[in-house]
Amino acid sequence: MIKLSHIALAFAVLIFSASAASWTGSVKTDADTWSITRESSNVSFTYEQSVKGQISPVDYRGRIMHPYHSFYEDVNFNDVRVKERTAALQGSYSSEELLSLKSFINNSVNMSIYKPSGSDVYTIDFYEKWPVKLNYSKSMTYSGRGINNRELVENNHDFAETNFLYNKELSKERTLNMSLERMNATILATDKLIYQSEVKATRDTQYKLKSHSTGIMGFKFRQVGTEDEVLNAGDERFMGTYDVVKNIRMKSRFDDIQKPDEWLPCCSGGFAGMNPKDAAAFKSAKEVFDCTCVNVATKSQF
Repeated sequence: MIKLSHIALAFAVLIFSASAASWTGSVKTDADTWSITRESSNVSFTYEQSVKGQISPVDYRGRIMHPYHSFYEDVNFNDVRVKERTAALQGSYSSEELLSLKSFINNSVNMSIYKPSGSDVYTIDFYEKWPVKLNYSKSMTYSGRGINNRELVENNHDFAETNFLYNKELSKERTLNMSLERMNATILATDKLIYQSEVKATRDTQYKLKSHSTGIMGFKFRQVGTEDEVLNAGDERFMGTYDVVKNIRMKSRFDDIQKPDEWLPCCSGGFAGMNPKDAAAFKSAKEVFDCTCVNVATKSQF
């Protein structure tokens, strides 16, 4: 009998112009609570743009408007995200970009609960296969009074962040390939507390950058493990005139492999139907066949 205070998988379908869905999984014990919320959509999206011109004053109804350029972008599907901000003063500006995105929610989200007889530890697994693939290339060139450009790419808590601040001259070429294949979450808990929680997203992020800047340039990255622990990280800052080339790839893969049973496992059956003469040699191991041994607690693994 399940005695945990709360184990739940809630799945909601939201109908918009594109089919969207979200789900929430939670585990609650006497002392701890763990939860996760995911959302995505069935989407196919392509965005292409080319801009070239001068950021200059504009005469509007006898009033001179100050020259200014701003850019905002935020794409986020199932924690596969690109976020960018640009603000530029008077000067020469050009950019070209191509973004392609595909996201699917056709597969169902499932949950399983397992508790061996004789053990007080539950294993709760959540299974999600909502893949996302994002490819994005962009180039930018600016020369003028000043430009700020901030960019964040994130894939299920792995991220790379680039900031260009107070640059009089800036050129930037960036290519990005991100994919999410699936996500599994595993929680080990008793009625009293949660022993372990792991979120295992099979994902891949490749970020390439080539830049020339004349102000401040900062770059950060981080790759995390199943318990959100930091596996790899970096933080750099450049002030002055620099040419910087970056190529970083963060890949995490988690394959669920069913371990084969050991020879003659408990409850393998067959003893009752054996020839008495053949069974006589195994009477000392009868419990292996009639499931008696399954009552023996095996807590040493926790």
